[in-house]
Amino acid sequence: MSNLVLTDSRVVKRGESVEETIKQLMADILDLDPKAIDHTTRADGVDGWDSFNHLNLCLAIEQALGVQLEVQEMETMLSFPAIMAVVRSKE
Repeated sequence: MSNLVLTDSRVVKRGESVEETIKQLMADILDLDPKAIDHTTRADGVDGWDSFNHLNLCLAIEQALGVQLEVQEMETMLSFPAIMAVVRSKE
């Protein structure tokens, strides 16, 4: 049995919240501990959060959560709280 659930083009781990999914994506792409990601996590404070990894993060969020992000939204997603705000606006 797979630990992934696919619904309406969304792929999240079984029992995982959207917040947990985003933290795990950030951890995987930005080489962070997911437990260390909180309201203070910002692009300018993470060494690996460059433009390439930012785009990878945005694309991973789109794929995992089944949302479509506009360029203007991606440009504002420079912190964990900002990412959460954009994603919540899509629910």
